[in-house]
Amino acid sequence: MNRQGLFVLLTALGLFSVMPLPVTAQTLEREGKLQLAMVEAIISESDTILSSGTLNNLETDPNFTGSLDLIYGEATSLLDAYTAVERGGYFPENVGIPRSQQLTTNECVYRLFKLDNGNELMLYRSPLERSSRYLIQGESR
Repeated sequence: MNRQGLFVLLTALGLFSVMPLPVTAQTLEREGKLQLAMVEAIISESDTILSSGTLNNLETDPNFTGSLDLIYGEATSLLDAYTAVERGGYFPENVGIPRSQQLTTNECVYRLFKLDNGNELMLYRSPLERSSRYLIQGESR
C-alpha cells in the first residue's frame, strides 16, 4: 500500500472511531421463559400496565416509543431457539431435545425492553399463538 492509500485508510478509521454510533430507542434488559398464566395474571392484576395487545396493535399504541423494525425483528425470532413440546422434561417424546430448549404449550418466551420514555415493553409469544403479543408497563405508582 502506498503512502497516500495508508493516509486515506487511517483517516477513514479515525472518522469511524469518533462518529456517533446509531442509537436505538429501546434496550434489551432481560429474556427468558415464563408460564403463560403468570403473564396473563400480570396483565389483569397490575395497576402499572399501560397497554397490551397483539403485535399488530403496537404501531398505533400511544405508550410505545421506539423502533418498530427492531421489535418486529425480535418478534420473528422469539421461538427460534426452542422446540414446542406437550410436557417438558426427560420424557421419551423429548429425546434429543435439551431441557433448556423445550417450550411447553403453557409457557411463553419473553424479551423485556426499556423504552426511551421510561416505560418497559415485554414482548412474548407462546408456541400456541401465531403472533407475538406485548405489554407496556409504566413506572410503579
